[in-house]
Amino acid sequence: MQLGLTPIPNNLYISRPVTSIPPWSKKKVVEPEVTAPVYQAPPPQPVPTPATKTAEEKNNEKNAMASESWPPSLQQYVQDVFANCLPNKRDQAELQLRNLILETHQAGTLMTTDWSEMDLPSKKNVLLAKNNQLQQKRQPTSEEEAKRLRRARRFEEDAALFKAENISTPMQLMQLDGNDFNYTVVGTSKKLEKQYLRLTSAPDPATVRPLSILKQTLELLKDKWRTEQNYTYICDQFKSMRQDLTIQRIKNEFTVQVYEIHARIALEKGDLGEYNQCQTQLKGLYNSGIPGHVMEFTAYHVNATMAELTVEQKENEFVQHALNVRSSLATGNFHRFFILYRNAPNMGGYLIDQFCERERVRALIVLCKACRPDLPLDFIQNELSFETNEELLKFLGQQNAKILKEDGRLLDTRLALVGLTESLKKYKKIDIKGQV
Repeated sequence: MQLGLTPIPNNLYISRPVTSIPPWSKKKVVEPEVTAPVYQAPPPQPVPTPATKTAEEKNNEKNAMASESWPPSLQQYVQDVFANCLPNKRDQAELQLRNLILETHQAGTLMTTDWSEMDLPSKKNVLLAKNNQLQQKRQPTSEEEAKRLRRARRFEEDAALFKAENISTPMQLMQLDGNDFNYTVVGTSKKLEKQYLRLTSAPDPATVRPLSILKQTLELLKDKWRTEQNYTYICDQFKSMRQDLTIQRIKNEFTVQVYEIHARIALEKGDLGEYNQCQTQLKGLYNSGIPGHVMEFTAYHVNATMAELTVEQKENEFVQHALNVRSSLATGNFHRFFILYRNAPNMGGYLIDQFCERERVRALIVLCKACRPDLPLDFIQNELSFETNEELLKFLGQQNAKILKEDGRLLDTRLALVGLTESLKKYKKIDIKGQV
């Protein structure tokens, strides 16, 4: 391409990876990816020069402005300038480009300059970040491109983590939908307890707790959970801690500990929404190499990760227990399932609680069909892992199957089957509310 008096048309661009934004473009706006036509340089045109210049000088300038001899990085640099230039500033941009190219040509650095890192020596109002350039992702072709793509992935991960914590947009200092998530807050707050609030603007460091304070907060919350068991308060405080960690981009063993403890408490209280949110973040933290109770939490979601389990994971006792639970449900082996339920490690019993009632109904239907005319309640209590006879009677009442004989010692299996069969229908569609 040759720079003359006529600016380059808007529709002439070269494909550019999403991470290669010009360094002088400050505000980046992500636009839909579209296929861009390959730029075809127009035929060389004479460059208007003052009449006082010598023929040699004119020839040198002509050679310098011949785009077909430019290195690819310069061709792309020129495209970036016009792609990010406001329409009424194109003439100024062209003039400055021309002067810059001539200067580097005269200095003998035109072919050796790294144009991908070159700042345009212009006034900032000339090249505002309109960013109309068409962007396409591609595999890196050099070490520099590889570094940029890795940086982009890191920014995308941080943005995803921020969104997962329910932080609202727009953010004035953090563009979560692009590659500019490079503003890290360093908290200064000394408050141990803080209510969770969704952010609607850039966070104030004075309201964010640094890591040292967050560690004190965690100890306080652990004590309060042991003594008060106020889940509404504890959940709100943990979400606030997670938000402060995310804002400051703190990803370490303490971060894992916070998510693990919150996940266990959520499981204990049957809050699958918060548990699933913690589990999702823990998977990413584990994959990044941060240590934690990986096997324990792998076992909790073994159904979703069956194809990803390694040989080492399958040999772990926690994962093996989860696999056995899965197998017993798939084969209808209720006797084995309830033994596994009674001996679940870690928080596994709380997780099974979420579907244990359904499995008890299914198991009792099988027993009622196989055993006529009745079944001892003591046998049912032991077989279905009820802790007390009162708990069993309450269960039968909820399923419209509390039909007893022999002074309440036997279940009438024929009549109870009717209520159990009808009750099973409510488990056909399960609605788990919460943030998944």
